[in-house]
Amino acid sequence: MKKEFQIKEPCSAARENMQKIPGGSFCDLCAKKVYDLADTTDDEIKELLESNSSVCGRIQPHRLYIPEEKSETQYNFFQLPFRKIAGGIFLSILFASNLNAQKQKRDTLEAREIQGMIMVAHRPDDEGFEYPEPVITRNLNVKPSGNTGNLIEYQFITILTPFKRFRSSSFSKNQINIPADNVRMSNIFIFEGTDSQNGVLNDNKSFLLVNKRNIKEDGSLNLNLDQAKKFSFNPKNKDFIYFLDGEEITKKEFEQYQQENKIDSYFLPEIYAEELFGSDYYFENGAIVAYRK
Repeated sequence: MKKEFQIKEPCSAARENMQKIPGGSFCDLCAKKVYDLADTTDDEIKELLESNSSVCGRIQPHRLYIPEEKSETQYNFFQLPFRKIAGGIFLSILFASNLNAQKQKRDTLEAREIQGMIMVAHRPDDEGFEYPEPVITRNLNVKPSGNTGNLIEYQFITILTPFKRFRSSSFSKNQINIPADNVRMSNIFIFEGTDSQNGVLNDNKSFLLVNKRNIKEDGSLNLNLDQAKKFSFNPKNKDFIYFLDGEEITKKEFEQYQQENKIDSYFLPEIYAEELFGSDYYFENGAIVAYRK
């Protein structure tokens, strides 16, 4: 069977240090999900790769294409004038190098699982293969300010994009890793407190629009939390537009996902909803934006 996938550079991040989440783990180092692909089919992995620009996954090594190591230099030993003197040394070095290469490959193959950025395997005979563009990540360091007496109490910070959200970790709540391409001219930051016990949208959440120009070259970002706003959610007699990971869904579908506790949701008023999705929609009553957990 042809092996479909490849991890060019296995990641050494410790699995035991990652927080378990549905379908995998959350890596604080990269601020992204590491999918557990051990029990998924090849077709399911292909679908995942088609719907995401980059996927970090954990998979069994026997399912990966691992290229054969070949030396770029072709040695013709008998053309060397000092062959009688250096023969033993040369062969010993060549033999040891070959053993080390074989051991490195064997260690990789014997690993229970390999984790890293997974992609469709590239073979030397594949024509027209285009490697994915490397993802450039920005590490944003939020420096909050404001009236200390009214300073917002929050556990982490979330940045919303149309198709995905990015969060700080509980260990460093003011630092967020986000792909540079996802930093928009105007960004929605949410300062999130403890989850609401009654499930009401936007409870313990404060919203702030942040202009890209306020982010310094080193990623530091001074934010006055006195300017953050709370948006109360009133579901009565309102026709909202519902989104799940950037795709419009029906109210019935949203309620089903919510009942199954598979999503996190936010209510956005008109201005914020237009900032996120543009003016192609009529957001008079606002929008409910959901993301899979």
